[in-house]
Amino acid sequence: MLLKRNFVKFLATFLVFVLVSVGVITPSNVKAQNNNITTELDGVEVVVNNEQEIRLKTEIDGVVGILVQDKETLETTLTTYEESKLTPVSLMSVESIDNNLVEQYALTIDDYSTRFGATITYEDEETGQKSTISNNDSVIQPMMVILAPLVQIVGAKLIESLLLIAAVIIINHIEFARTDEIAMNLRNKREYDHYYAKIMQGDVWIGPSISLSNAALRLKSFNGDSTITGNDVWSTTLSGAAKVAERAGGGKEAVGPEIHGGGLGFGYYYHFHTWNRVGGHSFF
Repeated sequence: MLLKRNFVKFLATFLVFVLVSVGVITPSNVKAQNNNITTELDGVEVVVNNEQEIRLKTEIDGVVGILVQDKETLETTLTTYEESKLTPVSLMSVESIDNNLVEQYALTIDDYSTRFGATITYEDEETGQKSTISNNDSVIQPMMVILAPLVQIVGAKLIESLLLIAAVIIINHIEFARTDEIAMNLRNKREYDHYYAKIMQGDVWIGPSISLSNAALRLKSFNGDSTITGNDVWSTTLSGAAKVAERAGGGKEAVGPEIHGGGLGFGYYYHFHTWNRVGGHSFF
């Protein structure tokens, strides 16, 4: 079941975390608004970020790339052109230019890992030709077709930046949302107790619901669902997260709750581990 897009949005620009008087940690959104986001984008300009779309621009060695995410459909497109051959050009209308110097691609994110970054499929909107590119060449090499090296670099850079800005992303046709965007909503609804989670760009993203037994299997190793790689999970309650880690550890008491990074900060959330710290994070 895919996550719905009507998520609760938070406007706070500082951290809020509550410890009740009896010492129980209240599940909390601990991701702060990152005031250094423009620095982290490293050469990528946020042209538009409104209710309709996110539009990013970068230039690498004379090749300009403009990435657009439609916030309603979550479709992502990449337009590239050579700065020296096509200037001036409107950032808002470059897609409509009938010029063979402009190339347009529909982009899909097939996977994301901390080690290799995003695995991206580019589909040329004119020819329909597809290229699947990843830094993990041992996995992707047999699937690759010719794509200009600079287009690969530009596209990967823009996708990495999109992951710092977007609230919702589709990975392999499955929706993932930032924890702080939907955590309160999911806790209030209590429709399901456990969900897939992925760590992307130093933040925790929540995916579809998952059963307790599969959450435990995923946490300690991998649950066999090749569409959702990784071994992290998220639960709506502290007790639920602890239960996942205990079951994954064969019934032994879970380690936690704890938080990495030396305290509250960008992208950090409380979580449990199995007793021997095998596997991933059981966030809540």
